[in-house]
Amino acid sequence: MRGIPLKVIQELMGHATIDMTMRYAHLSPEARESAVQALDRPMPQAHAVPG
Repeated sequence: MRGIPLKVIQELMGHATIDMTMRYAHLSPEARESAVQALDRPMPQAHAVPG
């Protein structure tokens, strides 16, 4: 919920699998909604750099 990827948390905690990390990753409903909204936003367009 603080923007740290679960893979990083897994490594820091020494969990052998991501499944173990997920057992302790309790996301609030607000965090889930925020994530869905972020994924629904259009990707910013990359501007070509003249070469």
